[in-house]
Amino acid sequence: MASRLRMGAALLGATALLSFSALPAHADVIIKPDRGGQEDGHDVHLINGDHHHRQNTAVIKLRIEGDAERSNVLTYCVELPTPLEDRDALKEVPWDKHPNPKTKFKVNAGKVLWILTNSYPGQPMDKVQAKFGKQFDKKETIAATQAAIWHFTDEAELDSNKTNADVAKLYERLVKDATANEIKEQPKPTLEIEPASKSGKSGEKIGPFKVTTTASEVKLTANLPEGVTITDKDGTPLALQKQGDKVAAKSAGDKVSEFFVNVPEKAPTGNASIKLSAEAELAIGRLFVAHNKDKEDVAQSLVVAQPQKAKVEKEAKADWKLEVKPTEPTTTTAPTTTTAPTTTTAPETTTPSTTSTTPAAPAPGGGEDLAQTGASILWPLLGGLVLVGAGAGALFVVRRKKAGA
Repeated sequence: MASRLRMGAALLGATALLSFSALPAHADVIIKPDRGGQEDGHDVHLINGDHHHRQNTAVIKLRIEGDAERSNVLTYCVELPTPLEDRDALKEVPWDKHPNPKTKFKVNAGKVLWILTNSYPGQPMDKVQAKFGKQFDKKETIAATQAAIWHFTDEAELDSNKTNADVAKLYERLVKDATANEIKEQPKPTLEIEPASKSGKSGEKIGPFKVTTTASEVKLTANLPEGVTITDKDGTPLALQKQGDKVAAKSAGDKVSEFFVNVPEKAPTGNASIKLSAEAELAIGRLFVAHNKDKEDVAQSLVVAQPQKAKVEKEAKADWKLEVKPTEPTTTTAPTTTTAPTTTTAPETTTPSTTSTTPAAPAPGGGEDLAQTGASILWPLLGGLVLVGAGAGALFVVRRKKAGA
C-alpha cells in the first residue's frame, strides 16, 4: 500500500505533519524495564513439572529508549523463570520468534492475546469487574492474569491451596474462557527515510527522500537556508512563512509519499538537515525479548498489556555546491606596427678617368618606366658629362697658346 505524506501545522524550523498509511516495519524500538513504576499483584504458588515455587507478579513498566516523555509501557512476563533487571535492553520480535525453544507461547499466543485484551490493564478495572465479578481488586486481577499467562506459555499450574482464593477463582475463569484470538501480525512502530543523505548542485531538486512508517502522522522539521524549499516530486513546494528567524511550513494540499529539497539556481554552497519524528502504536500482545538474546544474554520476555504510543525519529541531510563556470579569458591584441628597415645608400663616388671620354651607354629599350635594379645611373651620367666638358676646355686652351706663339 502506497504511503501518503501530508504537510500540516508548523512548530519549529520548517515544520510539517506528514500523514501515511501503514507500511512494513523496519526499525526497532528499544525498551528497558522501569521496575520503580510497576504495579504489583499478589504472590502466587506455581507447580511447574516437579517444581513448586512461589512467584511474585506485577504489571511491569517499561521505558522507551530515547523517549523520556513516555515510560509507561505496561507488560506481563511470558517466560519462566528468567530474571529481569533495569539495565536489560529489549527489542520487539514477531510472536513466532520467541527465543525460548521450550516455550508454549508460540502455539498459545492467541489465548494469551485473549487474556491481555480482556483483563487489566488492557481493560480498565471497572470493565474487568463487570465481566468477571466485582469481588476482584486490582492486585488479585494482576496475580490471576499473570498466572493464567504462565499457564499458556510455560505450562505452569496454579497451586490453589497456597494461593489467595479470589486469585485462584479468577485464574480458573481466565484459563477456561480463553480462546485463541485470531493473530493479525501488526507492523512494529517504525519510521524510515531513504537515503539518509544526498548531495546535489544549486538549481536542482535533491532527492527523492522516501519515507515509510507505521505511524498515522509524522512531523517534519527542517533547517533550511534562505530560498531553499521542500517540494513534492512535481516540484510543488510547501507553503513557507517566516516565524521570527525561523521558516515554517503550512499545508501543501496534495499528498505525496516522498519529498525533495529544492535549491535555487544561484544558491551558495550549503546544506539542510531534515528531522522526522512520529508516534506509532505499540499494540497489545507485542512481544519484546532481550536485545542480545542470540548472544545468550538472559532477560525476561515480555508482552505489551496496554496500547501505547511510541516515538520514533529519523534524520536526513542534503548538501549542494554552487558550480561556478570558468570565465573565458579576455585576449587584447595590440596593433602590430611593421617598420620597414631603413636602407641608406651612400652616393657612389666616381673617380674621373682621363682615358675615357665616352659616356656610359643608356640601358636598352629606353623609356621612363625602367625597373630600378640598383644604384641610380644619373650620377655616372653627370660625371661623364663633366669630364667631357673639362676635356673640351683643356683642348681649347692648348690651341690658343699655339696660335699666339
